[in-house]
Amino acid sequence: MTNGKLLNGLPIAVDFWKLPPSNGLFKTYLYFLTHLHTDHTKGLTSTWTETIYTSSLNRDLAISMLKVNPELIKPLEIGVSYKMSLPPEYGKSDENGSRFVSVTPIDANHIKGSVMYLFEGSFGRVLYTGDFRWCESMINDPVLKNLSESKDLNVLYIDNTFEYIGNEFPTREQCTLDVLKIMKNHPYHRIIFGCQTIGKEDVLLQASLERKEKVYVPETILKCYRLLGLPCEEIFTTDQADSLLWFEKLNQISQFDLKKKNSEIPTIAIKLTASGLLYKSTKFKDDELIFTVPYSNHSSASELAKCLDFLQPGLVERIIRTNTQKPGLSIIDKFHSYLATIKAAEMTDDITSDSMEISSFDSPVFKSQAPDYFYSAVSQLQSPMPIVPTGTEDTALSEDMDEELPPELGSPRIPVAAQTSPLLTTTSGELDEVVTEVNSIVFSICSDLDQLGEENNNDYTLYSDAFEKLMSLHKIYQPFTDIPMQN
Repeated sequence: MTNGKLLNGLPIAVDFWKLPPSNGLFKTYLYFLTHLHTDHTKGLTSTWTETIYTSSLNRDLAISMLKVNPELIKPLEIGVSYKMSLPPEYGKSDENGSRFVSVTPIDANHIKGSVMYLFEGSFGRVLYTGDFRWCESMINDPVLKNLSESKDLNVLYIDNTFEYIGNEFPTREQCTLDVLKIMKNHPYHRIIFGCQTIGKEDVLLQASLERKEKVYVPETILKCYRLLGLPCEEIFTTDQADSLLWFEKLNQISQFDLKKKNSEIPTIAIKLTASGLLYKSTKFKDDELIFTVPYSNHSSASELAKCLDFLQPGLVERIIRTNTQKPGLSIIDKFHSYLATIKAAEMTDDITSDSMEISSFDSPVFKSQAPDYFYSAVSQLQSPMPIVPTGTEDTALSEDMDEELPPELGSPRIPVAAQTSPLLTTTSGELDEVVTEVNSIVFSICSDLDQLGEENNNDYTLYSDAFEKLMSLHKIYQPFTDIPMQN
């Protein structure tokens, strides 16, 4: 599954790597890349033949990691506007009869090299965030500030990973301090950091400085870090024996493996992810071996609210596809409800010009519509622990994972025996939690199998506690059936 888009009615593709069909609306497109996480590059390979526009760092990463032809990737400078010709079949033109689009890259504050794009032309102004994390300093970005002051942003394509009220986590700076605190409490332990390929390297840098020793990373990761311009020789090593600080892919961390490592030397893992909010209806929990620090490169619900409040778009389009909607709990839905209310009020003159000048979310109409949801979200911005609504979000991709969840596993079915069992007396909320837990375990097993399929080394052994995971599945399903557990 890919988290890219063809912009509505425009020959512009962002993180979308399929050539147009011959009978499509447009025969050619302008292609843009926001960043190098796998859910945004699916289909972008060495066989790609069209011109790509992206940041300079993304260009280097795409050439190195995806083997894309260097001649096809055109680097764009952050904050600089570029004028590009639209294909002839695009009918609309400006007052001079020209068909152009102005493109301005903006720092997305997601991972190094990640960018948003502002598209401007006869169609209006369209901002595509890609994956991003909103922060207060963005209000001073010249391009975004101009959008806010002009109040003429027609469409905002937004990263909606954590759009539901209650999806809150601390700033990345606070999470880094939490990691260092865990390290101080385990001064003689080997510490394994659960990371993705790119995006958590700043935490590893701080960890190295704290312990005054290098961090082990695989050679492939070190190659990426060199492209990022990190001080690799001083901070990282590719020899595990050189350090007690280890990089490890997030989906490879398991209790089973940690117990085995503890037979060698005391070991803990720190998972750097807020993805638990997508699958769990509880707060983050630590156990004796695994600590979870919700270090996120995506915007929380309250940060999304602040972004919408600042930019005031005429329409919001989601980038991340979700299968489960929670009426009344989405910041984006609340914003659209507000827009509809404002439009209706304008038609009936129910809103005065004075109140219209107030920031939209502060207007009397919005307060009468949804004070509890929005204001509770904003008040939780600095909350030290996430507060999560009951239920689950079926999101296309776990927030910080490099591997993708197969679509067919998105909604596992309950066995027939479970549907008819007299023991099935749970509420729908409890059933949601069961399905969520099953999703999480099946996803973990599938990630192991995907990794097995990608390995070329014949000596590779399946790195998985699959039996333990399958037994966990059995324990979850057992209360819903008449089938007793076997010892």
